[in-house]
Amino acid sequence: MKTPLLLVTAGLAAAALTACGGSPGDTTSPESAAVGAATSPEDVVRAYLGALQEHDEPTATSLTTQPYAGRDDWAADPPSIENVEVSAAMVESTTGTAAEGHAQAVFVPVTSDLRGGDGTMPGGSTSWGYVLVRDSDSEAWRIADAGSV
Repeated sequence: MKTPLLLVTAGLAAAALTACGGSPGDTTSPESAAVGAATSPEDVVRAYLGALQEHDEPTATSLTTQPYAGRDDWAADPPSIENVEVSAAMVESTTGTAAEGHAQAVFVPVTSDLRGGDGTMPGGSTSWGYVLVRDSDSEAWRIADAGSV
């Protein structure tokens, strides 16, 4: 993963995979997503994707850090995704990235088929991922950044 690319592409394209409609695959319904300190980073991503697919912006925003929520421009009107697969989290550096200043960070890869992409992210098979952060084991993971793998 190239961290500078991750930071550059996070703006408009951040929610390209967090879509509405289609066959979501590996997501969690916002109603069933109880997110706490014991919730895995992968399940936080599943809940986030599920919330955006159901146009539940308040729930999606609650699963992100404030800086990321302010850059997630596609959250209000995302394209459609199908065949979502959320992979295992990998430890991410907390230095020189959106995770700077946090005690723990992971990167959660996601693959899907994007429908209705645009110039920032064309349609088709896509590899994407989310950086999640927290400051202690007693805190829930929150999405701090997103970008291509």
